[in-house]
Amino acid sequence: MAPTREKSLSEREFELLLEGAGRIDEPVQRLESRAAILIGGRLGLRPGETTHLSSSWIDHERQMIRIPEHHACTKGRDGGLCGYCRQAIEQRLRHDPDSIFEDFADLYWLPKTDAAARTVPFHFSYRVQVAIDLLITEHGGWPYSFSTLQRRLNAALDLAPSLSRNATSLHGLRATAASYHASRGLDLAALRAMFGWEDIATARQYLNVDGAMTRRALDNIH
Repeated sequence: MAPTREKSLSEREFELLLEGAGRIDEPVQRLESRAAILIGGRLGLRPGETTHLSSSWIDHERQMIRIPEHHACTKGRDGGLCGYCRQAIEQRLRHDPDSIFEDFADLYWLPKTDAAARTVPFHFSYRVQVAIDLLITEHGGWPYSFSTLQRRLNAALDLAPSLSRNATSLHGLRATAASYHASRGLDLAALRAMFGWEDIATARQYLNVDGAMTRRALDNIH
């Protein structure tokens, strides 16, 4: 699925969402909410990627997240597969009815596509650096299931001034990140690599979504 562009937040709306996260009373939940918003809305990680984020993915020296080709999921009950991975397997079974659940269980978690196994830099933002460092220090990565990730976003939306609960979504945060970097001039190849898209047309739809690139080009010549 391509990012849900209509759920993309403007820069002002994104700041309001972070303000909402900052109003969460419980300190650890506040940290988790900010981290989830920044990882989704500035790095563009897919929800399944954030859910399975581990300290082993973080290259602190180079300030990069390395999303692997496989990561054993232990986010479910008694350290088993989480609901997100189970749903992904069930979807595969619908397309391969001759297989059984156990045929795929050892494969998960998997990135969505081959292109999704990638390296995502985070050196460009101190806020993202701090959020990742605190998340790793507190939990060693994202500690919960997909449903908790959704709850942390909803809590921030509920407390964000001037934003409704349906202002964005977890996939909308990814679209927010794509629009943010495209508007700052990240070229087509780099945008595609950062977001792990197989289809270059997906990257192209963000290149001039709000006229920012045109405005910047005009500024450079006038």
